[in-house]
Amino acid sequence: MKKRLMTVFLAICTLLACAGCAKNADSKIQTKSSTSAKKAEITVAGSTAFEPLVKQAVTSYAQFNPSVKVNVLGGGSQAGLNQVDQGKVEIGTSDFFAAQQNIVNRDHLSDYKVAVVGIAVVANQTLKVNNLSASQLKDIFSGKITNWKQVDGKNQKITIVSRADGSGSRKAFELNVMGKTPIAAAEELSSNKHLEEYVEKTPGAIGYLAFPYLKNSKPKLKKIKIDNVTPTSEHVKDNSWKIWAYEHMYTRGMSRGEASKFITYMLGDDVQDGMLQKAGYISIHDMEVQKDEHGAMVKTGNQPAAKLNSH
Repeated sequence: MKKRLMTVFLAICTLLACAGCAKNADSKIQTKSSTSAKKAEITVAGSTAFEPLVKQAVTSYAQFNPSVKVNVLGGGSQAGLNQVDQGKVEIGTSDFFAAQQNIVNRDHLSDYKVAVVGIAVVANQTLKVNNLSASQLKDIFSGKITNWKQVDGKNQKITIVSRADGSGSRKAFELNVMGKTPIAAAEELSSNKHLEEYVEKTPGAIGYLAFPYLKNSKPKLKKIKIDNVTPTSEHVKDNSWKIWAYEHMYTRGMSRGEASKFITYMLGDDVQDGMLQKAGYISIHDMEVQKDEHGAMVKTGNQPAAKLNSH
């Protein structure tokens, strides 16, 4: 009898122990499952002129969409187009049309114009020249004018500072200032930020910079008037200031899923009616003129946003 009771007691202890193990195992599985659950993730890469606005929008977007992680990378417009074309990122940003570059599958890229960015001509703050004609600006960057005394400045060598090939800011400058004339030998920098820093520390330097970077540069840089027109958003809107570009978001095929949702947010009121202007950009809806991929004016009036596919 004692032996039977002992057997039953041991069996009960074994069952209780197994139940405890099972509970612990279930708890570990649930914990592992919850920690392994990942956020939806997309990557936006390309234009450094567009980067400040995209980063600001991502911060705001995360408040409404905490389950989505949006990575923002620079690299330049050409890099952004190449990466989205190759499927390495979900969204490629660019200051120029894909048709302006040799993109292998450009016909398969969908273009969403989100904003307009002005490109200012900037110089080291010690420069005494305040205004240049369009022809003088072209002659400086082509290497015809090499000393500031040739444009009523002091006897000082001109240092040309430019963005590297593949930059959307450079493409906008070439299209609207240089035409088919090449830029002379210059200090070529990989981003707007690097160009800003170089011009700031180099006496006699002149370059070009996206408007958003000017907001934090005062009084480190001098903004140069062109034909007595100041580089302002109001002058961009009516094309009085002619050096500007669209900020494009490109996707491979029609935008879908989280990429579509983020582009929709960029085109929505939160960005277009306040955030964008405060960051130094111009809404596409505020433009009085439009340009085609060759820089030619195509018509006036507001430009409708592209239709997105959210599936």
